[in-house]
Amino acid sequence: MTRKTIKPSKWEGKPGWVESDSYQLSPQVILNKGDKCRIKGQQGTFTFHGHTTNTNLPEDNEWVDLWGGAYGREQWVAVRPDRLKHIPTRRKKKKEPQPPK
Repeated sequence: MTRKTIKPSKWEGKPGWVESDSYQLSPQVILNKGDKCRIKGQQGTFTFHGHTTNTNLPEDNEWVDLWGGAYGREQWVAVRPDRLKHIPTRRKKKKEPQPPK
């Protein structure tokens, strides 16, 4: 028996919600759509899909939309930005030029 893969769908927000495809996690780190991240207190890795701000509320009105989780339990998750942890990408080694023979 094979597993059925469910792809996430695009969801339209409500009036007054401002959505963006990037979020500045720290002065050095900017999360863009498709970047991997983790959530403090949860297992698994997640894929960043967007940052949403609700302008209808006075304060504490922002969250981050993620897709992922532990293996076999992927799901949509919306969390506060302070719970995010960035997974740094590995730097590629530069190839040194070879001396001519």
